[in-house]
Amino acid sequence: MFFETTFHDATEQEASLPGWRQEYRQVSTGGYDGRTMAILLPGVEILRETISVGTEQMFSAPEGSMIFYYYPKRDRSELVRGEKATGVSGFALNWTNRIGFMDADSDLLMLVLRRDAVADEDRSRIAELVEPPLENAAFLADWLLSLLGGARQQSHPCAWGKFDGVLADVITDRFELLFQKSLVRQTPHIAQTEQIYRKIRDRIFDAPDMPHSVKSLSRDLGVSAFNLRASCQSFTQIPLDRILMMLRLNGARRDLLHARCSPRKVSDIAMDWGFFHWSRFALRYKSLFGETPSQTLKG
Repeated sequence: MFFETTFHDATEQEASLPGWRQEYRQVSTGGYDGRTMAILLPGVEILRETISVGTEQMFSAPEGSMIFYYYPKRDRSELVRGEKATGVSGFALNWTNRIGFMDADSDLLMLVLRRDAVADEDRSRIAELVEPPLENAAFLADWLLSLLGGARQQSHPCAWGKFDGVLADVITDRFELLFQKSLVRQTPHIAQTEQIYRKIRDRIFDAPDMPHSVKSLSRDLGVSAFNLRASCQSFTQIPLDRILMMLRLNGARRDLLHARCSPRKVSDIAMDWGFFHWSRFALRYKSLFGETPSQTLKG
């Protein structure tokens, strides 16, 4: 089965990948334009996701799945923020409760196997990330992209149900072949900067109506203001003050979307997220999302 869906809000797209648990938050200005394409076969899924704006992403892959990922637009020298060990391509196991940041105009291709592609004894000896040779990874990625393109035009056998099992087996064979050529890398322990960032965001969401400042967070978390700022900048490449504002604005947006069929007012939701000056809230909200809070509430 093939499907393609477009989205105009992060909260819509975060539910688009079958079996994944995700939360997306917009962290760069502009209107949201996202797209998900997928081919769903027995035990095998080809997924491609593009997003026009920068996002913070919390995600967990389907339990027991193995994933080949590839960034079609990324230069091999570019580093991913948040998910420290990922590069242009790789294999991943045990993607559970992960957090990372994607830049604007992100483009991610994934091949997800929901059945064992590696023997149990091999699986037990490897860590979470496996790095394939770039040339071989690009070859597999190009083929997967051609399958998506063909399915989109309904000109490929993947649109014909009787070939689904055969195509799934061929894809699995290529997955296994590339995996066998890959280099296993031990995943480093969660960096201190990520731990501090998680504490910051947890504190914001635990008490969203409080006007959190760097000073108050420093007291609450027992971390110096300098380390809070440095850790946030290192992990997200975004200043802490701006992250605090964007997390609260995203929280308000979620509540506005959920309140479309309720009597709640914009001012009530703004106060729930610590915004006590309505006009400033509206200005900051429009700057990030490209529309006013009232427009979001009305739909």
